[in-house]
Amino acid sequence: MTRSLVRPLVVLSLVAAAAALGAAPAAAALPGVSALPSASCAGNLKVSVGTSGATVTGSVTCSGLATLNLVTSVTAGGVTSTVNSLLSALPSLPLPINTTVPAVGVTAACATLVNTGTGVTVSGSCSAG
Repeated sequence: MTRSLVRPLVVLSLVAAAAALGAAPAAAALPGVSALPSASCAGNLKVSVGTSGATVTGSVTCSGLATLNLVTSVTAGGVTSTVNSLLSALPSLPLPINTTVPAVGVTAACATLVNTGTGVTVSGSCSAG
């Protein structure tokens, strides 16, 4: 008796979970349903060039939930490489930034932090070695 009830309950719970997960994106695409309001952000970046690569440090604070794109370009040996990093900021909490792009022979590096919700550049910095 118990075995005959377990399988339908498991299937029913999986269907309910899948329906709940699938409902969120569908609701967001409905006409008249607005997205989260755009958050404003303020912060600073500092780029330094060293023997092992380029290091980006700083912090940013946003008024609401925000997705930020940290774009770091490093020039080494005459070739420029770009790395994109998506960061999530919580409302009114400073988000520390500390990342290194490893490369040998770095001659220059630049970093830009962009709020993807508004397209506004929050901060930028460059350094030459």
